[in-house]
Amino acid sequence: MKALSAGRLRLEPLVRQHAQALYPLLADPRLYVYMDHGPPASEQALADLYGRLETRQSPDGTEQWLNWAVFTEDQRAVGFVQATLFSEHRAWIAYVLGSAHWGQGHGCLSTGAMIDHLASDYGVRQFLACVERANIRSLSLLHHLAFEVAGPEITAAHMLTASEVLLVRSEAAQSTKPEWK
Repeated sequence: MKALSAGRLRLEPLVRQHAQALYPLLADPRLYVYMDHGPPASEQALADLYGRLETRQSPDGTEQWLNWAVFTEDQRAVGFVQATLFSEHRAWIAYVLGSAHWGQGHGCLSTGAMIDHLASDYGVRQFLACVERANIRSLSLLHHLAFEVAGPEITAAHMLTASEVLLVRSEAAQSTKPEWK
């Protein structure tokens, strides 16, 4: 894994030591309104999780786990972006940004940089994201990055709740590079 640049942001491969910078952001309960879990129990619990993620792969070796901590130019923590890669040139993506950074374009910049990197360096051809229907902010971010609501054939292959929507972006989607370079 390598560090990525996204305009005024820097994406660093996530390591255990990032817990100290990210925990204050991730402890905010507002971030978890649309998630099926709450804030990390402690900075140590977050460090332990990041230590496990440093392996960059699932225990059975069938998935690659790629995670980046996102920082501003002056090294203020913004959040993280992540991808789970499968052998079929597919990736699930996710992102979490501190609430103080919402609405500033950081989500589009960092997620777009990750997507472009995964396409060019890992050969990912299809990107998937699952979002709560009520999470308008996240849906808007994904639509801005050329994601579309998945059709019934793709959706049927995944176990979604009634409140979730599956979004997909194929390799034919326009590159996000002009927005962040």
